[in-house]
Amino acid sequence: MDKQTRKELVSEWKERHPEMGVVSAKCIATGEEFYSTSKDTATWFNRHRFELNSKCHRNRRLQELWNKYGESGFAFTTVSELKYEKLDDVKGDDLRELLELCLMENPQAKKL
Repeated sequence: MDKQTRKELVSEWKERHPEMGVVSAKCIATGEEFYSTSKDTATWFNRHRFELNSKCHRNRRLQELWNKYGESGFAFTTVSELKYEKLDDVKGDDLRELLELCLMENPQAKKL
């Protein structure tokens, strides 16, 4: 790869605008819902599906439900999206505050 192509790819990466916010893994059968934050929701969903399918997820209850009901027994959604202009403008506290608001709106949800 030449230097110019590399420079363009790095620039595109820095200027990307991934969806950020509070994400949910919900067991359809039991209604149990698990909330977390993500700076890139698409990769969050992929990572957690992989961990659950590999039977190595760090949340024991979520793993138990996954083992019992399987992938088709779950819904992965973005609960609340964080709106921002530039990636550099987003601070970790922004996502934590959004998560706390979502947990207050849905007290049955568990923090992941």
